[in-house]
Amino acid sequence: MADRSSRVAIAGKMENMADYDEIFLGFPIWWGVAPHIINSFLESYDLAGKTISPFATSGGSGYGRSNKELMPSAPGCQVESGKDGPVRAPRGLI
Repeated sequence: MADRSSRVAIAGKMENMADYDEIFLGFPIWWGVAPHIINSFLESYDLAGKTISPFATSGGSGYGRSNKELMPSAPGCQVESGKDGPVRAPRGLI
């Protein structure tokens, strides 16, 4: 996470990404940003013209710089304001 340019390989790709106009993107917050695999995911597709609606879980650091760090990985798309919440399971799942 210290090297912002590092990327993680993804095992597979969605073959029908062109069918979607809006992508709900969920991830945990690591040190105020999304994990680099989220950037890898975004960089794997042409997302121009799409809307990214991010949401995240956080143990305490908050949403931080997540959008700022994600936007360069998704050129030409609109990145909505991210939402974050505490790490906990919804009622009935435990």
